Amino acid sequence: MESTRKSSETRRSLGRPRDSRIDNAVLRATVELLDEIGYARLTIPLVAARAGATPPAVYRRFPTKLELVYEAVFPTPPGAELPLTGDVAEAIRGLLLASVELFSSPAVHTAMAGLMAELPAEPGLSARLLGRLQGSTYVRLQQFLDQAAADGRAASGIDARILLDTIGGTVMMALANERQLDQRWVEQTTSLIVDGLAR
Repeated sequence: MESTRKSSETRRSLGRPRDSRIDNAVLRATVELLDEIGYARLTIPLVAARAGATPPAVYRRFPTKLELVYEAVFPTPPGAELPLTGDVAEAIRGLLLASVELFSSPAVHTAMAGLMAELPAEPGLSARLLGRLQGSTYVRLQQFLDQAAADGRAASGIDARILLDTIGGTVMMALANERQLDQRWVEQTTSLIVDGLAR
């Protein structure tokens, strides 16, 4: 089975390069349909029809609905856009604001319930998707934290993945509890996290 899967992947890699226009159309269609009909009713054939593609073309890119929705609502941010500066508080504030913007998106809000319900049934999938989509984010944040520790501006040994989990989880719970995620909330949460990072 494993050798068959690898040979299939090899054949795909030797074929024609993927058309990024189809990728973009499929991801855009997924977000639109999440807004219109929700996660439960969304299907790959519906996405394909909206994107002007065929279901096999979508399945070649995203073997499951989970993977398709995950990549559509959690796009990889360009490294240059990571809000990391020399100031730890400013970096945390920027990451919080970016998370609030992400999780406040209607498509993300709609997708989260379905993803949280189905991901546990696919052990290892969430970690694989996070590694593929956000690997560079983790690397850059870890470098920032390690440098801050070396400069005496933060405690040593802080794991970037745990920090991002803390930020993302805090924002998701605040939204679920209908908190007012205003400037006061951002500043208080920033202070709480920065105190935890203090040397």
